[in-house]
Amino acid sequence: MRTTWDAAASSERRDEYVGDPATARAELEGLFGRLGHDPHGGVCVEVGCGPGRMTGALAERFDRVLAVDVSPAMLDLARRNVTTPNVEFSLVSGERLDSLEDDVADVVVCYLVLQHLPSRSRVLAYLEEMSRVLAPTGSAFLQIPVLASDISPRLSRSLRGLAVPALARVSRDVERQRAYRGFRLTERELTRGLAAARLRVGDHHVRAAAAQGIAAGLLGVSMRSQTFHDSFEGMRFPSR
Repeated sequence: MRTTWDAAASSERRDEYVGDPATARAELEGLFGRLGHDPHGGVCVEVGCGPGRMTGALAERFDRVLAVDVSPAMLDLARRNVTTPNVEFSLVSGERLDSLEDDVADVVVCYLVLQHLPSRSRVLAYLEEMSRVLAPTGSAFLQIPVLASDISPRLSRSLRGLAVPALARVSRDVERQRAYRGFRLTERELTRGLAAARLRVGDHHVRAAAAQGIAAGLLGVSMRSQTFHDSFEGMRFPSR
């Protein structure tokens, strides 16, 4: 993961990989708005901050922002792009959110990140880690693409899983790498993963891309009394 996203940070196509900085504020407001929430104050953890595309807007909403990423090169860019004093950037391993303490966050925001994680186990581990860092009354706002549970999308996922390693061996392009192309959970896998992480769905917004069998979403979740707000929004989910 780290190698792929360090390469993306130095690429001329970086905005294609992480999203257009010019639209970041509108996307963040849309995430909260579609879920009917307008969180302010307290501590926000941003999972997968990249070059700080949304971090500045989060810093205006929250008293403190803890922004983490797997890529040192992305964090270098983020520190140059966002210099507000209430933001702290830190590196995580990609296996865990290991720079963050338990129960530290009132809000977790994870946007255009989970879709790139390379395996089922990594996506589920991130759900558990977000649950761990949420305070007992906290809320997580997540965007995640989800496959329908019928056979066709699952077959497509299996074939894709065979093709991606082969493509990565013949090309160093970022978009060919497993850590960019990612893994899609089914609806059933997501439901089980949320339960295992002790996250309950508070609100969700779903838009299906029927031809791909994908629902992309923004999800609001909570652990214990926390809430997980999810919105399945179909932003940047090409069927590569």
